[in-house]
Amino acid sequence: MEAGSGEKMKLKVNPTRMELLKLRGRRSLAKRGHKLLKDKEEQLLIEFRTLVKVVKKERKLTEKKLLEFYSDVLKLKGMMDEKRWESLLNSALFTTEYHIETQRIFNIPISKILFKTAPEIPPENHLVSPYYRFLVIKVKQIMHQLIALCFIEDKLISFASEIERTRRRVNALEYVLIPNIEETIKFITFKLNENERASLVTLKHIQLTRQ
Repeated sequence: MEAGSGEKMKLKVNPTRMELLKLRGRRSLAKRGHKLLKDKEEQLLIEFRTLVKVVKKERKLTEKKLLEFYSDVLKLKGMMDEKRWESLLNSALFTTEYHIETQRIFNIPISKILFKTAPEIPPENHLVSPYYRFLVIKVKQIMHQLIALCFIEDKLISFASEIERTRRRVNALEYVLIPNIEETIKFITFKLNENERASLVTLKHIQLTRQ
């Protein structure tokens, strides 16, 4: 490319009609690509703003549930001696299992944790207080809620990265490639017209010399 300071750059091509046709095709393709990317960026921004609201709402709800759970745990701890408390902490009334899968939203890869516990509801046991059983059910619900929040936040981060990538591509087309192609088209058109005028002058000169 050739460039002056602060000026558009023209591509290094031969000033021929064939190159002119190719450049016009490239310009048309670049403009279509620019429009598609611009539309994608706008749609991503709409989804991103919606996700920001959802994340804020879910965070507040999750934080509230966690504080309530911590308060309930402290109540239970105050009902028993240290030995009994340690025994409860070491007991396992359910097991957890999870795996991660990748979903594609707007062709953006997003990780999702699939999480389950067994059994879904702890069995009733005369050695376990109903209040403790209630807390076990509650903590499982909070775990599911935290994983759901994690998925939404990962989705938000992925969308933000994709918006940034799309914006860079839009800017590259809008402020670099398309202007450079147009500058080169102008240059080739000027050169072709100049060559045509020179050919006409030469032809007239030949005709005059033959008379």
